[in-house]
Amino acid sequence: MKTFDKSSKLDHVAYDIRGPVLDEANRMIANGEKILRLNTGNPAEFGFTAPDEVIRDLIMNVRNSEGYSDSKGIFSARKAIMQYCQLKGFQNVDID
Repeated sequence: MKTFDKSSKLDHVAYDIRGPVLDEANRMIANGEKILRLNTGNPAEFGFTAPDEVIRDLIMNVRNSEGYSDSKGIFSARKAIMQYCQLKGFQNVDID
């Protein structure tokens, strides 16, 4: 079996949803503190919803969406994110 060496670019990359971070979160919960578990990958659970424009485009394009989208994401979603960021005052945010 062929093995692959991990890239040195990943030396300082962590995905801490387990181990010490989870232990600390559980300790905080046990002490009655409220935390947001933003590591679940389920933004709707925290009230983050898709903009109406994205929902409309999804409905209009459902028949054309049986394959993969552009690796950057669907255009209308990227556009909505860009516009939201601009409204919030973020600089240098473009559609790509």
